Amino acid sequence: MSVLSRRKFVTISVGGASALCFAPAARATEQCVSSGLADFLPNSLTVDCASRRNFQAFRQNPDYLGLVGVINMSLVRGGLGTYQAGNLFLFPWLKPKGQALGPMRTWPAVLPANATLCVNSAPIPNANFALDEYYCRILLKAPWTYFIGFQLDQPYSADDARLAWLTNVDKLADGRGVGICWCGGNLNFAWFAGSSWIPENQTCSGHAWRRLIVTALNQASVGAC
Repeated sequence: MSVLSRRKFVTISVGGASALCFAPAARATEQCVSSGLADFLPNSLTVDCASRRNFQAFRQNPDYLGLVGVINMSLVRGGLGTYQAGNLFLFPWLKPKGQALGPMRTWPAVLPANATLCVNSAPIPNANFALDEYYCRILLKAPWTYFIGFQLDQPYSADDARLAWLTNVDKLADGRGVGICWCGGNLNFAWFAGSSWIPENQTCSGHAWRRLIVTALNQASVGAC
């Protein structure tokens, strides 16, 4: 795990996770993508069966599990399979209450081999490292620079939800709300002009990305495959 980067930034604790949030630097000519890849904005996102199952695990254990979310901005090959661009991946991590129950407690978690097949796994054990990078590099074994990231939790307080990098969705398709932290631990900088969060406005199509993600979360919420 020493290969994972530990970025030294101001840390804001939200819902038990460490969210690293920085706005894009002001510039005369905005360059959104610095990853070496082409800019990417699909019409919709796909949601694999593993992510649907992981979302249900989160719903059943909201005090113990959070979710990290990532989206691949290009076709990627991982240790378990190949994934077309624009797929929403969701995976659980253990919040402090979950960690307190110890290693003998088994929690549901699966990794995608493709759109329909999954492999049993275990939640990310804590948030000591950037959750999105950990998921991509350690679990998915895919090139992490090809992804953007965010986090899901229970809805935030009214005061927290006013922050530019947090959003409460009052009701998804399953009839329940969710809190979204648009910060990606290490992934978003290269896609949103140096911002660690997906912007709330038109900067680098941030608002469009937020809409796409909420639409995909509605799909994920209505049951596993």
